[in-house]
Amino acid sequence: MGEGVYPTVDRGVVVNLAREICRIPSPIGDEGPLARFIAGELERMGFDAELQDVIPGRPNVVAIKRGDPDYQSFVFNGHLDVVRPFGQWRHDPFDPWIEDDVLYGAGIFDMKGGLAALIAGAGAAANAGLDRHGDIVVTAAMHHDTSGVGMKYFLESCSWRLDAGVCGEPTDLQVQLFHGGAWIWEITTTGLAQHQSRLEDGVDAIAGMRRILDRFDVSALTYTPDARYPYLPRVVTGLIQGGEFASVTAETCLARGDVRFLPSMTVDGLKADVRRIIDEVCAETPGLSGRVRTYVQQWPYEIAADEPVVRRLVDAHTRRTGMAPTLTTGLPAGSYISDAADMIRHGIPTVLYGPGNWRITADEGIPIRDLVTAADVYAATCVDTVTTPRQ
Repeated sequence: MGEGVYPTVDRGVVVNLAREICRIPSPIGDEGPLARFIAGELERMGFDAELQDVIPGRPNVVAIKRGDPDYQSFVFNGHLDVVRPFGQWRHDPFDPWIEDDVLYGAGIFDMKGGLAALIAGAGAAANAGLDRHGDIVVTAAMHHDTSGVGMKYFLESCSWRLDAGVCGEPTDLQVQLFHGGAWIWEITTTGLAQHQSRLEDGVDAIAGMRRILDRFDVSALTYTPDARYPYLPRVVTGLIQGGEFASVTAETCLARGDVRFLPSMTVDGLKADVRRIIDEVCAETPGLSGRVRTYVQQWPYEIAADEPVVRRLVDAHTRRTGMAPTLTTGLPAGSYISDAADMIRHGIPTVLYGPGNWRITADEGIPIRDLVTAADVYAATCVDTVTTPRQ
C-alpha cells in the first residue's frame, strides 16, 4: 500500500464465516442456498454482488468492488459445491465446532475453509481505505467438481479485465505451482446374457471389463515421462456397474475412472490408448464389444515462480508468518484439479494457495490460525496488485 501498511482480517469474521458456510449443505445440484448467503455477506462488505444462473437455480456468486481502470484488478476464486461428508464423525458435520483451536465442519477442506478466508480477505482489501485501486472481484463458482462448469461460464461471460487472481483450494498454506490434467473416462462393454444352464452360449460383459481393466494401467499409456512431475500419470477405477441377475451372464458392464495426466499428454491420446486395449480384449473374446468415452475433463495448471502474483503472495505470506512459504509442484495438490487451470487459460495469472491439508476423511478440521493467515495473505496480495498501475 505504498507505506507498507496492510489490512488485518478479524479472526472472528473468518471463524463466523467458516462456521456459517459449513452449516449450509451445498452438494452439486443444490448450491443455491450457500450462494445466496455468500452474496448477502459480500453485499454487506460493500461489493456489488449478484447471482449468475449457470443453470436455473444453480448460480455462481459474482461480486465486484469497482476501482480505477488505470490500476490492475484482482479476482478471488473459490467454489460452492462439496462432496458428502465421509466416514463416522464425532459430531454433526453440519454443526461446526471448535476444539483445540481447530474448526471442524462439513466440507471445510474442499473448500469451505478456503472460501471463508477468501471472502474475509476480499472484504478486508475492499475496505482498507485505499486512495486508488483497481477492481476487486470475488467469484464463488457452482459445480466445480472436475469439470469447472461454473468458473468456465463466468470466464466466458465476463467482460471485465482481470489482471491476476488467487484460487483458495487447500494447499496447507504452500504455494502450489502445478497440477496435472484430469480425464474422467467411461468404458462400456456389451456381451450376451445367458442363464447359468447355458453358460457356454453367453458372453460375460463383466468378465470382459475385468480383462480390460487388468491391462489399463500406467504402463499401457503412451507418454514421455517428465522428471519434474514423477507421480504423473496416475490411473484409478472408481466405479463398476454391471449385470442384472446373479445366475445370468451380464449383458452390459460400465466402469468409470480417472487419469491424472501430464501437460504433454492429450485426451485424444489417452482415448486411443484405451481403445487399443478394448480392441485387443474384444478380439480375444468373440461376441464382446466395448467403447470408451470422455465423461468430463479438466486442464493442467502451471505458473512460474517468478510471476508477479506469485511473488506478491510469497511476500505477503513471509510478512505474515515470519518465514517464506514452501513452493511446490508435488502431491497431494499436484494430482487434484482447480479453477486456476481455466483462469490461466484465459490469460489470468493465478496463484494456488489455501488453508487445509486436503484429504478425504471424517472430522475435517483446519486450525483457525491457518484460516486467518490465509485471509490476511489474500488481502495483502490483493492490495499489492490493485494498487499497481496498469502498463
